[in-house]
Amino acid sequence: MYYSKKIIIVVLSASFLFDAFPQSGSYANRKDKGYYNITQIGMLMGNRRLSEQPDNNDSRNLQVTPSFSMINGIMSNENWATGIGVGFEIFDYNLFPVFFDLRHTWRDNDASPFFAIKTGYAFGPKKQHYDNLYLHYLPPNNFNDVDLKHQGGFLFQPEIGVKIPLSENADLQVTVAYRFQKIKTKVTQSKNIQNANRVYETSLNRMSFGVAIMFR
Repeated sequence: MYYSKKIIIVVLSASFLFDAFPQSGSYANRKDKGYYNITQIGMLMGNRRLSEQPDNNDSRNLQVTPSFSMINGIMSNENWATGIGVGFEIFDYNLFPVFFDLRHTWRDNDASPFFAIKTGYAFGPKKQHYDNLYLHYLPPNNFNDVDLKHQGGFLFQPEIGVKIPLSENADLQVTVAYRFQKIKTKVTQSKNIQNANRVYETSLNRMSFGVAIMFR
């Protein structure tokens, strides 16, 4: 039920976006095959899950953080395109996603709805050492002389939006998406102490709103 609500919100938001932009700016001689680039800025919105602060109410706080991504790919025709993307995103710590992007546009020559599916893997930051560390979500909560490694994991993001032509070689895209992201936190005792290591795994769910420019 939770995921169904997210998908419904995405669809309704996309319908509003499409109605908000009139069908104007048509271009007849547009490149419909070959290389393209999409540079996107977005905002991820959802409940905070992880924190290194001793605040047990953290999971209830709304978190709004930026997202940056770039996709390079190939247009098969005026409707279908595939690409590989990389990004920089902030959840409760920085993640660096690498993903496959598949997208379909209904009409290429004028303002048109489109959908995209992104799937891949997000990498976490490098390992850090702490003399004293508190993690309220990972018992026994207090750790001494440990290495902390935040890791990403599998990601899946269906996205829908509106494409508005700016010229024969560029489009403005306004998008709304649902983001599913697996993450893992691993605490390792610096000294070789038996049963001292701890691992916490969970998944994050976010709504994403973005603006992008596509060059072809």
